[in-house]
Amino acid sequence: MRHAKSSWDYPNLDDHERPLSKRGKKNAKMICEFFVKKKYKFDYILLSSSKRTKKTLKILLKKIEKPKKIISSKKLYLSSEDKIIDIIKKTPKKFKSVLLINHEPAVRNLVRSLTKNHNNNHFKLLNYKFPTAAFAKIHFNFNNWSQLDENGLIKEFMRPKDLQDSKE
Repeated sequence: MRHAKSSWDYPNLDDHERPLSKRGKKNAKMICEFFVKKKYKFDYILLSSSKRTKKTLKILLKKIEKPKKIISSKKLYLSSEDKIIDIIKKTPKKFKSVLLINHEPAVRNLVRSLTKNHNNNHFKLLNYKFPTAAFAKIHFNFNNWSQLDENGLIKEFMRPKDLQDSKE
């Protein structure tokens, strides 16, 4: 998942410290409702240490089931997809469902790197643009995160815009 939209109200603020905008908060709530409706549960959450990723998670945690473990790391902030893969590979085997909340372009590049079904509509959409607060669900067929490779299947790609459109 990419963090929700950040605010640019304070242009001199350090990038790491930028908060969410009003739209970002609204979109994070929409994605949260989507998680609740789909009954998504995450055992393990990895997120960048930036203020906007932490605030995105805080909004999600108001309604989704609390995960067994949450790791916020500066190593994930503006990191490459290769570094993120190395971090995910260290996820303990007991955790089956991981939610990553991070930044562009790493989120899109990560999905590209970890998936093989590039001809489906989800991939085409996210490859075009991975907007703020968007979520990609990838399924892997392995028993240990250390086996993470490029054989994942994109099962879903949801953008706040899609949820907005479905309500109209």
